[in-house]
Amino acid sequence: MSHLMIALIIVLTIIIIPLILVIMHNHQLKTRKDSILSFFRKVAFVHNFSFTGQEILRDMALGLDGPKRKVLIVEERNKNYDSHIIDLSEVSTCKVKKVYAAIDITSYKKNRPEEYLKSIALEFEFKTDRSPVAACFFRNESNGLYEIKELEARVRNWEAMLSKMLQKKIYSSSLN
Repeated sequence: MSHLMIALIIVLTIIIIPLILVIMHNHQLKTRKDSILSFFRKVAFVHNFSFTGQEILRDMALGLDGPKRKVLIVEERNKNYDSHIIDLSEVSTCKVKKVYAAIDITSYKKNRPEEYLKSIALEFEFKTDRSPVAACFFRNESNGLYEIKELEARVRNWEAMLSKMLQKKIYSSSLN
């Protein structure tokens, strides 16, 4: 009977410890997401934004105020928040940008291209000399390979939507 009890205790320990770690990790992610969302809402309130579209990710929030043609990006870096307000009238292009790590030929044959992907971002290039601004949807340090397809689909939706808005503005400007 004592061997059965010891085996039961070992099995329960093997089950309970990872379960506790997963719960703690999920709580930490939720707290982090709530914190970035709170900051995002404060910035939006200060600038009187009313979002027609928004995206909340693990360490980034993106919002579009369609009528004002403004995009708000809030990113969390080292427990600090960076915010960018982008006026679409100043944007020349909006495109998806993928960054890959260096690939050597010997390991390339063994690995899939996704394993070299460092980031996927929505990059805004401006008509002026202002440096490009990127909203990062995928980072290999914080996201898993299994998230690439979903996050790439999301960033491509944003690219399509914002590119249409940029084209409409160019078209309406040429009519005047």
